[in-house]
Amino acid sequence: MLIETNAIVLSTLKYGDSSLIARCYCKELGLKSFLLKGILSSKKAGLKKSLFQPLSLIRLITQVKNENSEGLYYIKEARIHFPLIEIPSDIKKNAVVLFLSEVLTRVITEEGAPNPSLYHFIQKNVIHLEAKRFSPLFHLKFMMELSQHLGFYPNQSEMEENYFDLESGCFCGASPSKYLIGGDLALAFKELLGTNFDTLDDISIPNVLRIKVLGVLIDYFNLHLHGFGKIKSVDILHEIFR
Repeated sequence: MLIETNAIVLSTLKYGDSSLIARCYCKELGLKSFLLKGILSSKKAGLKKSLFQPLSLIRLITQVKNENSEGLYYIKEARIHFPLIEIPSDIKKNAVVLFLSEVLTRVITEEGAPNPSLYHFIQKNVIHLEAKRFSPLFHLKFMMELSQHLGFYPNQSEMEENYFDLESGCFCGASPSKYLIGGDLALAFKELLGTNFDTLDDISIPNVLRIKVLGVLIDYFNLHLHGFGKIKSVDILHEIFR
């Protein structure tokens, strides 16, 4: 049966001399891996590599029972669903997309039932990044809001306390926990929780502190997601924002 669905490209991996494997988060199908056979060959007609850049928003047609022996699906047709023009040409937006695509590849790992809420969250904020003025806090807010869809959003019931426990996900008073953050880091967490993507320009977090907050968020994800690991594109992000 042919299925037409919107999809978000999470990552691609070279396969053989002229093919790619694209991991896409599909609105109707959830996470799927597609074999893009011969797409790197200049003589190959049909699908274009440019459709499969990180976090591209596309619409594709696939046959749900046409996977090969390696569990890969084929794309019959694909086209742009929402064009991204600013993101590829803006060095800061592009660096953020590369980082977030790596994060999403780490957290969306199991093929299975779709999650419309998570799909909508990612699509909405890719469009926001494309259309709005860039904020150096965007990726921090994205990770914090992503944690809500993954089940470990910070508990805000005790936000008057001075510390945040990464392990419990709660604000608290002083405790012997080795995963406690306080001072400017805890204040930055509170600021990010208290704003939305449209009002990020209303808060100011210096670059040195942003780097620390990002490190804490990655630690937070590692505590709550087995196998999240190290994000390689962090160094690129720091270099661009330096």
